[in-house]
Amino acid sequence: MPQEIEKEKLSTEEILSLPMFKNYTPGNPASVLYIKNLAKDVVHDDFYYVFGSVFESLDAARSGLSIKLMQEGRMRGQAFVTFPSVELAQRALNLAHGYAFKGKPMIIQFGRSPAATKTSS
Repeated sequence: MPQEIEKEKLSTEEILSLPMFKNYTPGNPASVLYIKNLAKDVVHDDFYYVFGSVFESLDAARSGLSIKLMQEGRMRGQAFVTFPSVELAQRALNLAHGYAFKGKPMIIQFGRSPAATKTSS
């Protein structure tokens, strides 16, 4: 599975050449990942598929991940995925950042903290 993701990932140079990634920084490591630029047809289960490989099993991913997927309004195409540990979140970011999922490269940053769900504009 990680090989599939690696194959569909943009290179660092490709990522940096896209306007949406221009000012990208991953932020400070946290157990929450903030994911944006998601395709319209992404569903909850897709995250288990993408991030499942950082867990021992799909069941472990299902019980370990907390997913908040925004599907309407200004936050559409974004998600917050909470991992059991900062280490797992870090591995997931390294694995999937820039992965062209359903045709759109995912932009993944560390979230601030579970309380930081309000957006700063």
